[in-house]
Amino acid sequence: MERHTIGNYFNRMKSKAAVILDDDHQTGELITNAEKKTESAQNNSSLRELTSQVKALIRLVKHYRDGSYRHVSKKSMMLIVAALLYFVSPIDAVPDFLVGIGLLDDAAVLAFLYKTIKKEIDHYMEWEEEEQTIKPAP
Repeated sequence: MERHTIGNYFNRMKSKAAVILDDDHQTGELITNAEKKTESAQNNSSLRELTSQVKALIRLVKHYRDGSYRHVSKKSMMLIVAALLYFVSPIDAVPDFLVGIGLLDDAAVLAFLYKTIKKEIDHYMEWEEEEQTIKPAP
């Protein structure tokens, strides 16, 4: 019998990530679902850091998808998509409906992701900041 661990669930998401990343429609659905979940989690003050990290990842996936930012490895993009899949999944190691602890495993996955590909995320954030400076917001 398989144990219900964060690693096992995350590995399942990694196996799905490549397919989703190569399909614009599925990537779009993932983005929409992640945006909806961050909106609902934003109201919780203890989750603000988590939601700001997820929003940055969503923006990165959007920019990667539209081709405006490609300075990230395919492997890192698959990890990002897997982390977002884990985040939006209602069924994971600690179900999200468990108030107070349901998003702790999501935070652990995101912390792992940030630690693993910090340089690439930092480069993206720098690029994004430069783009905002160069192009005034509409």
